[in-house]
Amino acid sequence: MNTAPDGGPANPRPGRDRQLVDVAADLRRVRDDVNRLRTTVGDLAGTVAEFGPQLLDVQRDLNGLRGLVDELAAATQATENPPADWFTMSAADAEQAWVALGDWVHGVLAGWYQITRAQLPDCWALHRPAFLQVAWLHTSHTQAYLPASHPNQAAEWNTRWLDAALEKVRRHIPESRCRAVTGGPGEHLIDHLETAQHGRDGGPGLPYPTASEASPYPNPYDQQYPTQPHQQRSPDWAEQEVIRADYWGGYFTQAMQADLAWRRGRDEQLATQNTETETRQQPSDDPPPR
Repeated sequence: MNTAPDGGPANPRPGRDRQLVDVAADLRRVRDDVNRLRTTVGDLAGTVAEFGPQLLDVQRDLNGLRGLVDELAAATQATENPPADWFTMSAADAEQAWVALGDWVHGVLAGWYQITRAQLPDCWALHRPAFLQVAWLHTSHTQAYLPASHPNQAAEWNTRWLDAALEKVRRHIPESRCRAVTGGPGEHLIDHLETAQHGRDGGPGLPYPTASEASPYPNPYDQQYPTQPHQQRSPDWAEQEVIRADYWGGYFTQAMQADLAWRRGRDEQLATQNTETETRQQPSDDPPPR
């Protein structure tokens, strides 16, 4: 009779018995490990339950800190658009502010809001009170459209500040002596009685700058309504045109050049005064008198 390779159940081999003993020992260790893990998980669940309220407090604190960070970020962003202090700024700063203002009038007031020459006469930059209204309108518009600004700021700018500022501009510009004309820059401080007698070239008003001195801003957009032949235009047609940089630009350049010249002279005077003050305050090398 043949015998099985492993000896069969009646004749077990010693090696197989050892394997069974080892497997049984491994199973006991696994069972013990599972029991320990079960105990550990239970302990962790209890610990998490104990820390749950504290974690909620931490979450609330984090939310509060996040809100504070957002407020600080908004405040920091707001400081990136401070009001333009035209009263004290240096010539270098003023030159940048003038260019930014001209770009904004050209691109926003003309290009988007289609402001007319009746609302903003061509010579507005030569009337300092009117100029300050437009400059303030520019700063507040920039502030209203910062990413961190509340939508109400933009709404208030459009429904309140725009019309209010333009109304003040008209109050500061004498309508009887500054008015739009067809086909060219508007009149500035013209005596119309004398102009009628001597012609516009002989009038006492400030002359419009030559083409070489005109503003670099081109006409922003074509008019949004059909043009009329000159003979069919009503007297107030020119006032209903959208402001054009080739009309107001020369006056703007004239005002900017005069303003910068004044500021450069003032800056030089202040620098001289500061130098003299520092010289007087320096200690003298001479011995004190006895």
